[in-house]
Amino acid sequence: MKVIIVKILLSTSILAAQNNVSNAELSKKLDLILQTVQDLDERVTKLESANVEVRKEVEQVAKSAEEAKKTSNSIPEVPEEKKSFLQKLGNQLKTQQTLDRGPWTKRESWREIRKNISAFQVRKILGNPTKIKKSINPRIDQTFQYIGDLNADGVMDKGTVSFHRDRVIDFDSPFD
Repeated sequence: MKVIIVKILLSTSILAAQNNVSNAELSKKLDLILQTVQDLDERVTKLESANVEVRKEVEQVAKSAEEAKKTSNSIPEVPEEKKSFLQKLGNQLKTQQTLDRGPWTKRESWREIRKNISAFQVRKILGNPTKIKKSINPRIDQTFQYIGDLNADGVMDKGTVSFHRDRVIDFDSPFD
């Protein structure tokens, strides 16, 4: 009987030890599974946010395509009208480039120009000139020229500032 009791006690202790080991293993496996689920959740969240960004970009591209389609439909079919349209468009693009060249394209800047200010001050007010010309006239050392189409009419507008000994002696605004 003692042998049977000892066997029962030993078998229960062995079974209990096996349960303890299996619980620890189960706990480790459960932790690994939870970590994997958390990693997958983070990846899904990133993918969903990236998907939202891609959708916004696609919508912007679609809008741009619609605008381009409308613009292409507005180009006339008749060759003479088409040429005139494209010429006006070219003039507008040139005018925009000219307007982006600096403060000389604004009437207010030319109002600040007056006689006897230095070339440095002129550059500060109007920006860098389009051309600088030396003069053979003994009363004029050099002339700053500001040239560009300011009103998209296809005609180049020109402003000049003449200097003698680094001082303004005469100027013509493109707005006069």
